Amino acid sequence: MAHVQSTLNGSFGLMIDGVSRQDLSDPKFQSMAYDLWLQYGGLIAVRGADLATLLPAELEAWSAVFGVVETEGMAARESMSVEGFPILKIGNIRDQAGNLKTSLARVPALRSDADIQYDPETHRPVWHTDSTFRERPPIGSVFHCRIAPAEGGETLFADMRAGYAHLSPETQARLGNLEAVCSLAHHDKKISLYSPDYPILTPEQRAANPPKRVPLVLHHAVSGEPAVYGLNSSTCAVLGKDEDISEALLDRCDLEGEEDASVNILRDLLPFLTSPEFTVKWQWQPGDVVVWDNRCTVNAATGYDYEKYQREMWRLTLLEPPAGNTAAAE
Repeated sequence: MAHVQSTLNGSFGLMIDGVSRQDLSDPKFQSMAYDLWLQYGGLIAVRGADLATLLPAELEAWSAVFGVVETEGMAARESMSVEGFPILKIGNIRDQAGNLKTSLARVPALRSDADIQYDPETHRPVWHTDSTFRERPPIGSVFHCRIAPAEGGETLFADMRAGYAHLSPETQARLGNLEAVCSLAHHDKKISLYSPDYPILTPEQRAANPPKRVPLVLHHAVSGEPAVYGLNSSTCAVLGKDEDISEALLDRCDLEGEEDASVNILRDLLPFLTSPEFTVKWQWQPGDVVVWDNRCTVNAATGYDYEKYQREMWRLTLLEPPAGNTAAAE
C-alpha cells in the first residue's frame, strides 16, 4: 500500500497512512518523517494495519527518531509500565483481581466538537504542556494505541506557535517576563481530587521531586519560533522571573491541590489558543502512533464510557533531540 499524506489543520499536523512496521525501521522514511514533524508544527501521526502488532522494541526505536527516549519511569507508576521498556501504559485495563494495570485519569467525553475549546467555567478540557515539573522537561511525547474505545477517547492538540503569533504585542511582552511554577506533587494531588484511582506522592517522593520553573514563552531549539508554554496540571503559580514562591503557598498547592489565582494569566488565554483555528482532534485506531513536540504544542485527553469500553495506550517520553541529528541539536 502506498503512503498517503493528509494534513490535519492547515500547517499544523500531518498523518501518513499505509505505514508498515518495516517502514518505521527504514532510515529514509525516518528522515522524511522527522522533517515533516518539524514542518507541520511538531505533530505527526502514522497509521497502518501492520502497526497494530507493533512490538515494544519497535516503538522505542521509532520514538528515538524524534528524540532521546527517557528510560527512567515516573514516581508512583512503576507497576503501570511495559516490563523491560520505558513505556507507560495509560487506560482502564485491570487484572483479574480488579487492580488497575494502567494509569487512569477520568475526564469528560466530548459531547460535540464545541467541547474542544477550553471552557473557563469547567476548566475542561485539561489542555497542557507535558511534564514541565521535571528537571529536564521533555521535548516531546509518543502515543501508541493498543486498544481503542468504539467512541470517545480522542486526544486533542493545539498549535502554540500559531496561537502565540496571533496574540497582541502587549500580551506577548507580558508573557515573556513570567515563569510557571510546576510541581509533580501538585499535579498528582489535583488529578486525584476528580480521579481517585490516580496515585499521589509520598512525602519522600515529594521531597525528591521539587518544583520546576519554566518560561511562559519558549523559543524552539531548532526553529527558534516562540510558543506559549508551561501550562499543565502541575502548574500551581505564575510569577515574575525574579519572584519567589512562599513555602505556605507551595504546601497548599502540593498537599491540597490548590491552584494559585496567578495561573489565570495562562488560563484566560486558553479559549483563544484552543479555538478551531489552532486545534486538531485525533480519533484513535489500534496501531496508530502519534508524536508531538512538547515545545510548541499542548494536548488534552478526552473521556469515554469507562465501564463499557476498554482503552490502552502506550506512552514514551522524549528528553532531547535524537542522537546524531545535527540540525536538531542546533
